[in-house]
Amino acid sequence: MSKIFIRVIGDYGPLGDMAFAEVTDRLHAQVRDAGVTDYNLHLSSVPAFDTYATGFMLAQLAINSPLGKDHLFYVNTAPRKDNKSARVNNEGEGLVYVRLTNGVQIVAVNSGYSLSLVKPFAAEIRKLNVDVAGSQFRSRDNFPQALGAVLKGDKSIMGADVAHAISDEFPKNRVVYTDGYGNLKCSIDPADIEKDKGNRVHVHLENSSEQIPILVGAGIFDVVDGEFCFAKGSSGWTLPNGLKMEFSEVIKRGGSAAQAFNNPKGGDKVEWRLVPR
Repeated sequence: MSKIFIRVIGDYGPLGDMAFAEVTDRLHAQVRDAGVTDYNLHLSSVPAFDTYATGFMLAQLAINSPLGKDHLFYVNTAPRKDNKSARVNNEGEGLVYVRLTNGVQIVAVNSGYSLSLVKPFAAEIRKLNVDVAGSQFRSRDNFPQALGAVLKGDKSIMGADVAHAISDEFPKNRVVYTDGYGNLKCSIDPADIEKDKGNRVHVHLENSSEQIPILVGAGIFDVVDGEFCFAKGSSGWTLPNGLKMEFSEVIKRGGSAAQAFNNPKGGDKVEWRLVPR
């Protein structure tokens, strides 16, 4: 067996949080019991309950992965918002298996928009036969066994096709991810801001009172240090139909756009209008 690369994406808090340690200990045990000795396990954190960031990060890393069948994702963001009434026995969203056309495999909670962006690239989407109730901390207590089964090639854990249960649409004009520089990656097609290139627009983010005049540029470094720019970002991929899925970014060169806009959340709407001359 070739070397396996396992990427954990979870909303457990900072990477040093005990929850990450508890989950990874269980995963290490499952990998060991599956007989895999040559592997790396990497951790990525997303904000609590944020399925926009989860879906974006998963898509950016999985669709563009050069590792193919040797790349396995374990994804848990489970806000339990599929049913907003009181939950019986800590029940939550179900666990699914996704195999992409590039060979990448995903074990993930089907929550919100976590899987919407990878759905067009899926060769297989199946329910995983694991208990979705019985623990507050299902990704520690219930779900690691599914990853172990996938590594062992145990088909008994695979259930019915559930592609229909995954949202086909990923909302446009939303904040989807804040990177380590405070750049706001947004589900805005760069073609939608092309007509304003070279001009300044007022950008308004949901839940922020700020309306900052920002230059629409050809790239995020089209402004001098300390100024804001609104331009095509570095993320994206080619869709199965040959079209490009691209994202725009709001940045402050040498600073943090996120801080300037009061740290918006994933899913916050983004609006802009031309600044009158």
